[in-house]
Amino acid sequence: MKPYLLLFLLLSVAMSSIHGQTDDQWDLLITDVQVFTGNEVLKATDIGVKDGMITHLGPQLARQRRASQVINGEGYTLLPGLVNTHVHTWFPFHLQQAAQAGIFAVCDMHGSAFTAQLLGQFKDTIGYAHYYAAGSGATVPGGHGTQFGMPVPTIDSVTSARQFTLDRIAEGVDYIKILREPMRPTLSFEQIDTIIQTAHERGVKVVSHVSRCADGVELARLGIDGLVHVWFDRAMTDEELRVFEQREDFFIVPTTLTNMKLLAYFEQQAEKPAETLDSLGILNEIRRLHGVGVQVLAGTDPPNFGINHGSDLYEELILLAAAGIPNQECLAGATVKSAHYFGLAGPLPLQVGAAASFLLIKGDPLKSMEDLRQLEGVWQKGRRIFPVQKR
Repeated sequence: MKPYLLLFLLLSVAMSSIHGQTDDQWDLLITDVQVFTGNEVLKATDIGVKDGMITHLGPQLARQRRASQVINGEGYTLLPGLVNTHVHTWFPFHLQQAAQAGIFAVCDMHGSAFTAQLLGQFKDTIGYAHYYAAGSGATVPGGHGTQFGMPVPTIDSVTSARQFTLDRIAEGVDYIKILREPMRPTLSFEQIDTIIQTAHERGVKVVSHVSRCADGVELARLGIDGLVHVWFDRAMTDEELRVFEQREDFFIVPTTLTNMKLLAYFEQQAEKPAETLDSLGILNEIRRLHGVGVQVLAGTDPPNFGINHGSDLYEELILLAAAGIPNQECLAGATVKSAHYFGLAGPLPLQVGAAASFLLIKGDPLKSMEDLRQLEGVWQKGRRIFPVQKR
């Protein structure tokens, strides 16, 4: 064989070897980490990430394989991206704040078609949460939702409950939000029933604001999919609790943190509602609902009472755990269960083939929910977005 041919063959083999190593290289390898997939807990597990996807997941992967970055995950927990199922989001900054806390989806509960169009442009953008919207909530002239200084469509003598619902669906909303609030002019149950039936005919879910127990019970009877507050006026009777027990696939977003701040606000006022639960009473209502099979999801209702769009969701989860919901169920309700009940595109469980979007927590929130406050890192589609990398 001629020398130059031998040299060519040797170079080809060498280049092939290098190419194979490059193809076989992980962008990120986290070893010996506890993984909550969204469905189950995996102990001392390795996770390999390539091109923004989870490519390998299991104990003691082939660690001789090259990785651009290796993190020792011993003493840490990996969680799927979180969902905040009750927000009011107006600016791109809010979506950034959410993503920095590992919240990759938010459900806006009263906004406008303009806001939905603006924030919808950040869909699938690294560093921003995915924005889902109800558009304008269903209300009446002078009703709850009209007091914030922005024009909103209402159900009145010109626009029927059915037409209002069809208009929101035509705008492309992800679900319909009802604003049932008797402290102001409010929708009748007949109008609410029309909204629910019209939306369900078209496969769209319906949720509602409530502040009173009797309203929540009646809405459950009418077939609403979920409530996005827990009431604070009084406790359910056993008969009322059975209404929720008889419902399948019913959920509630208690916004516990908001209610706690509301109670503190009441205490500061000269006048407050004649009948009001205390903080333990609110936690007990959540515990009772969970006990009869109602799915409890996590939402915080920012920016009310100064609640932020990011880390305050951890405080909500701490309160839900204090209500007696097992930690694993709390975390499922803030991740894959939220996606399921609201019909969102994600987050998906952490598994091979899923996007590498997750949070790394120092400690074990499955044992102590307070460990959520020890956020070590956030990755979105394989890219670390928290802490922010200095250039």
